[in-house]
Amino acid sequence: MSEVVRGPETYGLTQRREKDSTSNVSDSRRFFSYSPKTTSISYPWPPHITGLERIALSAQGDLQRVLSAFFARPITIALVYSDTFTVSSDNLTMIPLKLPNPQAVAAASPEVPLVQTRQVHLLCAGRIVCTATSTVRISSPQCANLFLEEKFAIGQMFVELRRVPCFELIDVGTRPRPGGLAWSLDDHEIWRKYKLSIPDFECEILEVFPSRRMFLDGEGWLLNEGGLPGSLISEVVWTRIRWGLLFLVLATFAAVLVLTKFSIAQMICIAQ
Repeated sequence: MSEVVRGPETYGLTQRREKDSTSNVSDSRRFFSYSPKTTSISYPWPPHITGLERIALSAQGDLQRVLSAFFARPITIALVYSDTFTVSSDNLTMIPLKLPNPQAVAAASPEVPLVQTRQVHLLCAGRIVCTATSTVRISSPQCANLFLEEKFAIGQMFVELRRVPCFELIDVGTRPRPGGLAWSLDDHEIWRKYKLSIPDFECEILEVFPSRRMFLDGEGWLLNEGGLPGSLISEVVWTRIRWGLLFLVLATFAAVLVLTKFSIAQMICIAQ
């Protein structure tokens, strides 16, 4: 007997609603707009996001191509885990599915969609340049065969099907890595959450880039095998200089304060 997994958070994209679809199109048009002579990307980016970071965060199903152009090296997908489910007839539960499963692939439809939760690493020169965690909803045999049987990655699906996905950028942010240095870009991650969809294939994706330094040093960051890259050494030096200057200013202020109190005490003594 198959185990039934109940989990509305994991269920994610399996419930497709016309209202959501319309909202995605509207949001996509607000993010990217054009006229006969003008093209515009508009989004309330967090402060201090750089131009190169905005390019990567704006990728619409072609992040591998963007990162490959940036590093001038191939980008490879490495699967961390994947769990595949079929949706029950009541559209409220998901039943684990073992692959390969030609019968389930052939039966994929809007009424009986397949769902996969997965995590992959995008690798360049052996280093992780992005971790992507996704929930994918598949509702046609063609898409199910390409994705589940032939193992096309999400970005390659759109190329193979020759479709431009509808794109919705949900959120973007930066955060320090656990145990990292709060002042170091090398210890700050940048992330985005977004949706991609074409007919019969929808994805909700969380991507985490391991270091903001990656977008500044490029190949220098990529090939670092230990120790600190030169630019980060400079950052350490300048941070120490800033702390030294701050200590000097505080010490000077304390000395002035002591001298001022001493002078006031002398004046009071003379006055008496």
